[in-house]
Amino acid sequence: MKRIDKNALLKTDFHTHSNFSPDSKASMETMVVEAINRKITDLAFTDHVDLDADLEVHGLDWDFDRSNYEKSINELNGTYGEKIRIYQGIEIGIQPHLAKANTAIIQESAFDFVIGSVHSVERRDLYHRKFFDSHSDKEAVRIYFEEMYESVKSFDALSVLGHLDLYKRYKPELGKIKLNEYQEIVEEIFKHLIQNGKGIEINSGGHRYGLDQNNPSDQLLKLYKEMNGEVITLGSDAHGPEFLAYKYEENIEKIKAMGFKYICTFNKMKPIFHKI
Repeated sequence: MKRIDKNALLKTDFHTHSNFSPDSKASMETMVVEAINRKITDLAFTDHVDLDADLEVHGLDWDFDRSNYEKSINELNGTYGEKIRIYQGIEIGIQPHLAKANTAIIQESAFDFVIGSVHSVERRDLYHRKFFDSHSDKEAVRIYFEEMYESVKSFDALSVLGHLDLYKRYKPELGKIKLNEYQEIVEEIFKHLIQNGKGIEINSGGHRYGLDQNNPSDQLLKLYKEMNGEVITLGSDAHGPEFLAYKYEENIEKIKAMGFKYICTFNKMKPIFHKI
């Protein structure tokens, strides 16, 4: 049953990064102060953990001190809690072989919200195109979604699936592949998420990579709606304060036009549905 909050003034960003992630230099407090300036009411920090990141490529440790992370968020809630609600989230890199280790991480901490994101396929990094260079375009998309399906089936601790068609950011020409080429496996992914009370995010970060749509695309959002998917969060994927709540109002209008009735926040891993 939905837990519905009737707050009509809601403005959320449920995908943000601070300098707890190796690819951000922004302090949590800087992000919070700017979020307040932008009239954001609900802000989730979702810093990166990728246990099997391609260190040969990145040279970075994609993990963080989760005890200090929780402490910092609690302190910020103490300081700014009258102006904004701040949530302890995480963006965790999912691959089929990481399910057990990832589950243990989530169980060890008091997370409100978990984004499960595919950043590597066949244990190869997407950002530097190593995976794409090994396959034809159609084959790469098929394998990407097949591995995503295996990952979500084996990892039940996620709240939403992150930036569903992320591959378009790193190889935009894959956007030319028609939905019917991979719709069957995406439907299986959506079916599994919906049956298990999980959702997807609308991630506006793709616009900063030169895409003309969010991740996922409007086509995939419409398919999710047709399958009676309801759990949706909105996130900017901001790694600095300048992109917080990017395209928020535009995306609210977009999903309303598609027939969605709610967006979600999460508290202690439970979705709260807010009427839009």
